[in-house]
Amino acid sequence: MILAVFLWFLFKDSEMNRALINNVWFNSPEPPILCFLHLPRTGGTTVNRMFTYSFGDRAFFHAGLVAKYGGEAGLAAVLTRDKSVYRQALLITGHYGVTHPLVVQAPRPVAIAAVLRQPLERIVSLYDYIRGTPDHPEHAALSALTLNQALDSVTDFAVHCRNAQLRTLFNATDPHGIRLALQCYPYLLGRMDALELFSQRLLGLFGLKLGGTLPRFNERPVLAGVVPARSQADYATALARLESLNRAELDFFARLPPTFLTRPRPVTVAAEAA
Repeated sequence: MILAVFLWFLFKDSEMNRALINNVWFNSPEPPILCFLHLPRTGGTTVNRMFTYSFGDRAFFHAGLVAKYGGEAGLAAVLTRDKSVYRQALLITGHYGVTHPLVVQAPRPVAIAAVLRQPLERIVSLYDYIRGTPDHPEHAALSALTLNQALDSVTDFAVHCRNAQLRTLFNATDPHGIRLALQCYPYLLGRMDALELFSQRLLGLFGLKLGGTLPRFNERPVLAGVVPARSQADYATALARLESLNRAELDFFARLPPTFLTRPRPVTVAAEAA
């Protein structure tokens, strides 16, 4: 069960606070690269603005690197042969996951950070956001479909509707897979409803402080004639389906405190088999 993961790895508040005070990001001779995995509709645009303000050109953006190197394949090829791409990076942020070459090919230790949102709220928000954003790649596909219909008809949207936060962060949805990920990297995770607390904890790892409430960016636009998911006749059916599709993530999120920090615990294959 997902609960078991938290029983094994979740710090108590006092333990988490001690870890933050110890500034674990810099316990290594080489400061890790902070990989902020921006999960759609979790306040990531707001956090990215904070990164730009706080770190300037030491904050690298996944989308910018993809554009610079001619796509994902080009970026992956460059990262394999040229580690200088990382030289000035304090953090790398964007819509990418823990198995991305930016993580796997990093020449310095990696730490993972992310903000999570209640799973069903996030999916509904994403659906409404896409339908209200004409230049979004999936806008045309979703514009004539209810949320319930979109789950079956739009593959690139449906992938966001099945434990997507867990898959992005851990490349797993089961306790064993999540536990392995937590043993590979330090993780700093937070909830969207505690965005300022998460941001302060993150900045504190670099010796910085949050100056106040973060202004929110990228709120859902409202377009005339666009019916939000909650007003659709089959909305209840869509929610029931989404609850079934996201049981693991719902369990995980229900036990996630406002912020938590882990340190990886070394483990051998033999120990895992035992």
